[in-house]
This record gives sequence, structure tokens and C-alpha cells, in this order.
Amino acid sequence: MVKLAHNPFTPTFGCVPPELAGRDTLITDILEGLDNAPGDPNRATIFVGARGTGKTVLLTAVAERAEMRGWVSVNVTDRYGMLSEIIVQLRQKASHLLTPETYSWLSEIHVHGVGFTRTKEEAPSTWRADMTKAIGELNEKDTGLLITVDEVSAQSDELSVLIDSFQHFVRERRDVALLLAGLPHNVSTLIDVDATSFLRRAFKHSMDQISATDTSYAIKETVEGAGRGIAVDALKVAADASEGYAFLIQLLGYHAWRQHPERGVITLKDMEQAVAFARDDMYRMVLEPTVNSLSERELEFLTAMAEGEGPHRVSDIAGLMGISENNATKIRARLIEQEIIGARRRGFVDFDMPMIRDYLTKGQYI
Repeated sequence: MVKLAHNPFTPTFGCVPPELAGRDTLITDILEGLDNAPGDPNRATIFVGARGTGKTVLLTAVAERAEMRGWVSVNVTDRYGMLSEIIVQLRQKASHLLTPETYSWLSEIHVHGVGFTRTKEEAPSTWRADMTKAIGELNEKDTGLLITVDEVSAQSDELSVLIDSFQHFVRERRDVALLLAGLPHNVSTLIDVDATSFLRRAFKHSMDQISATDTSYAIKETVEGAGRGIAVDALKVAADASEGYAFLIQLLGYHAWRQHPERGVITLKDMEQAVAFARDDMYRMVLEPTVNSLSERELEFLTAMAEGEGPHRVSDIAGLMGISENNATKIRARLIEQEIIGARRRGFVDFDMPMIRDYLTKGQYI
């Protein structure tokens, strides 16, 4: 029995695919920032995008490449206990670089929210003070520390502590970098908070749509790298169906591969079948949670848009909703910020998130 090649596509949130479509320049900029001296602006970067645009994957990819350059990376999600998790990972990954005293010192730390205790009676300290000591020892051995934080929230006290501490690390010219990722609304709210205003000077990168050329290249390279081929017309269908959406690219490739894995070439029919499977997954995994997070008025605005072909005049949508154009413009701004819709020519909008028009038209959210 012939052993079939493993499916190389990775439609799992955060899993780095063999070919990361359309993000090479961004990754290169950040890695050059790590290679540069402390103070490079790429060392404080925020990835902003809707669900499924590849934020978590990008964090993971940069962390992996940073470690290849000799950096230590700690990778956390913005949740209660995040500061403790940073210390735990630092101990695990940098034990060979820290003095026994510092390693032991860090081992005794217990962070409770933003509170701070030790298992032994010691002189008073803070999370920042102990991290400064540990980072100093890493830097003495020509090793930098990269901290990545996913799913950032403006309501996180621990994130405020981290950002405030990072600001001091930068002022002290420590070899550190901080990468954050979050949904547009959460990032905007976070930046507006006085306690985290330092982030206003961070580089912000919107997770833009991936070009059809980059999409086709990534799928083709992934398929051929795993020992199969793919028809040109199948690539075109995939590029069109993905609409430049990172997660959807992986879904399409994954399902196309599964149709006839014993064959040497993925055909047009394979990809057409993959589109149907990928649509169901998008509905369940991306569109449903996105729509469920909307306000009643935001959903009404989108439903009005879905009734016709775009681009849509905002004044017409206001008329359908029975509200003033000024109120419709405010709703429009919130939906653009969430990257569900996008501005077209003056006074017009259209959908940016793939498949959401069909999702709304078919009433899947009811």
C-alpha cells in the first residue's frame, strides 16, 4: 500500500504554513529591527486585523525566526496570569543564560493579577525590576528578549504593566522587542488609554488582503513542496475564492488536497469542491463569531448592504434603516474599523470580509 503524503495546509489558528503568503516584507522589516540596535521602531509593532487575517500566524512566524537569530522569545495571550506566564517561559527558555541566583529568584515569583509575591522573605521588588535584571543578563550574553502578546485588550491591567515596563526597557536601551496583535476595535481602544499611550508611537500594521499573485504562489509552492502538482485553473479559482484572506487560503488548499490525495495533481474540480467545504468552515469558524459580536444596529447596517450589489451609498443604507445619514456614518466607521467593510469612492462602502454577504443573505446568523 502506497503511503499518501501528509496534507501540508494548516487551517488552524496560529499554525505557521509552509509558505506564508504576502507577509515577507513585513517579516523582513521586523527581523531587521531585531538585528539593528535597541531603539529601532520595528521593535514595537502591533498587528491589527479581523479574525482569520493571519495575526497569530505572523506572531508565531516572527518568534520562530527570532529564535533562529539567537533571541529568546516568550509568547503569551492577553489573559489573567500573563505576567506569570512570561516569567515561566523565560525561566524555561533562558535557564542556560541566567545566573543561578537570578534563575532561583525568578522561580520564587508568584504574580497574582498585577500583585506580586515571593515564596521566601526577600527585599521588596516589582515585576519590572526582576525582568530588568533577567534581561540585563541575557543582553550581557548578546541575547535579546522578544515578547509577543496575542488578543490584546484595553481592559487588561497586566498588559498595562507590561507596556509600561517595556517603555522603561526601551529608555534603558535594553535589547528587547514587543509584538502585539489584536482586533481593530480592541487595538484602537487600547491605544486611546492613557496608561498605554506609549503604543501610539508603535508601528501598526493592518493585515491587508493578500494579492492574487501571492496567493497563487503560496498554494503552488506548498503543493509542490509536498510532492504534488496543481492545475493552473485550480489556482485561479483558489485565488479568486480566497479574496486575499489568509485563513481562507489555507482552508481552500486543505480541502482541495483532501479530495483525491492519491492523485498527483489537484484539479479544477477538486478546487471547486474545496470552495464549498471552505465556505462552511468560514461560516462556522469566522463569520458566526464575527456577526455575534456586532451590535444590533451594526448588523442591521450590514444586512441592508447585503440586499444589493455594492458598492453601496451610505445615504441609501441610512434610508433603508430609517436613521439619519450622520448616525449611519458613525456605524460605517465602526464597521470599517473592524475590517468587515471598506470605504470605496466618497460616500460609498462595500464588504471587505470574504463570504459575509452570502452569509448574511442566507440568514445563517439567525
